[in-house]
Amino acid sequence: MNSYFLHDGIESSGPFTIEELKFKNIKATTPVWCEGMLDWKNASEVVELRSLLVSSPPPIKKSVPVTTTVFEPIPTAEPIVEIVTPEKKNKILGLNKSVFIFILFFGILIVGSFILSKYQDMRREETELKNEQTEKNNVQYRLQQKEIEEQKIQMEIQEKIDLERQLKERKEALTAKINANNSLLATAHNNFEIAKNKLSEAANFQFFRSDGERAEEIALEQQQVSYWKKEVENITNETDRLKLELDNLH
Repeated sequence: MNSYFLHDGIESSGPFTIEELKFKNIKATTPVWCEGMLDWKNASEVVELRSLLVSSPPPIKKSVPVTTTVFEPIPTAEPIVEIVTPEKKNKILGLNKSVFIFILFFGILIVGSFILSKYQDMRREETELKNEQTEKNNVQYRLQQKEIEEQKIQMEIQEKIDLERQLKERKEALTAKINANNSLLATAHNNFEIAKNKLSEAANFQFFRSDGERAEEIALEQQQVSYWKKEVENITNETDRLKLELDNLH
C-alpha cells in the first residue's frame, strides 16, 4: 500500500497511509505524490484515492431581481440664477470674513492654551510622582542604612561582651593555674628539702653498711634531689610565664 505526500500550496506534509488520508479531507484538486510518480498529481487522477475525495457543493447562484424603472417626464422650469452681491462674497457662515478669521484664530488660541495647560498639568503630575517616589526611596534607603548601623553597633557590643567574657575566663584560668602551681611548688620545695636531708644523712651515716650499700643509697638520694630540684625549676618557670601572661591581660 502506497504512502502519499500532500501539498497545501506552500509546503508538503506526510507521508500518510490510506487510513490516515481518510481524516485529511482531501479534495479532487489536492496535489498528491507517492514513490514512483514523476510529478505531483491531483487526487482525482489517482484511482486509489478517488474513494477518499470530499465532494464540494456548487456555489449558490444569487438571483438578481429585475426592477422596472418608469421615467416620468421632467417638467421644464426656468433656471434659478443666484445673484451674488459683494456683501455675500465677504461673509463666511453669515459672518464678516475678518470677524470669522478673528473668531477662528481666538478659538484656536483657546484650544491651544487648553491643550498646553493640560500637558503642563500632566508633566507636573508626573514630576510630582517621580519626586514622591524618589523621596520614598530615599526614606527607605535611610531606614536601611540606620538599620545596618544599628546592627553593626549591636555586633560590636556583642563582640566586646564576648571578648570581655573570654578575657575574664582566661584570667580566671591563669589565676587558678598559678594557685595550683604555687601549691605544687610548695610541695616540690618540701620534697626537695626532704631529699637533701636524706642525702646528707645517707652520706654521714656509716654504721652497719658496706661501702657499696652506702654508695648505692647516696646515688638514690642524689636522684631524688635532682628530680625535685628540676621539678621546682619547671614549676617556677611555668608560674612566672603564667604571671607574665596574666599581667599582660590587665
